[in-house]
Amino acid sequence: MTDSAAAARFLHSGAVVKWTRRLDRFASWWWDVALVAVFVLVTVLVARGVTADLDLGVRDWVQTHQPTWAHWLAWLLNYLGQGWLVTWILTGGLTVLLLVRSRSWRALLPWASGFLLTYVTLGPLKIWTHRDAPSSALPNAVEMFNPLAVAYSNSYPSGHVVNAIVWWGLIVILASRMWRLPPVLVRWLRVAPPVIVLLTTTYLSYHWITDGIAALALGLLLDRLIHRVDWDAVLPDLRKADRAPLLYTER
Repeated sequence: MTDSAAAARFLHSGAVVKWTRRLDRFASWWWDVALVAVFVLVTVLVARGVTADLDLGVRDWVQTHQPTWAHWLAWLLNYLGQGWLVTWILTGGLTVLLLVRSRSWRALLPWASGFLLTYVTLGPLKIWTHRDAPSSALPNAVEMFNPLAVAYSNSYPSGHVVNAIVWWGLIVILASRMWRLPPVLVRWLRVAPPVIVLLTTTYLSYHWITDGIAALALGLLLDRLIHRVDWDAVLPDLRKADRAPLLYTER
């Protein structure tokens, strides 16, 4: 057997195929590892006070550049990340609609996954970091693990930004099982709410800019975990048979 033939036989062996598949699965987690690293890095920098000047500078600027119309517009747009709206009314409403139309308990799974992941991450992190909001009157409000934080000590990370990533992604999943969504609409629903909420929640001094940056990393991580599920195989499909499959696949 020639060297080239032996090499070809080795490349097509079961062992190579098996290891290739393992590497592919491992490679798909690189972004998740990177997002965890970003979140940890931002948390360490905030805890050490490295980002204090950035946070204070952004807060001081937005508080001195708020005409009435801009303030109220930002206040309205910030509802795109409001928990009761996106979690209970929008995602909850679509869940009930899919449940009633399909009569399958599996329609509850997307909502349940989003609620569980946000509940076990956001709450404990906010309590642990104990950071006050930019609107606080405390001179050291920008600090993390602040024993004096009383006004709003659950600032880090921004729950609004995480909500805008996780729940709008779930809204698309649920809606896609009942209607054909144009790709351009899907992109807008996935990108616009998180960007808008990050900007407005900072502009309104609800959160420090680093609260939002950390929330982007956390929200994208949770979103990736949710979209690793093959929802095409899990959820009932109420669309016409000739329509395209769900736009999400495992990353």
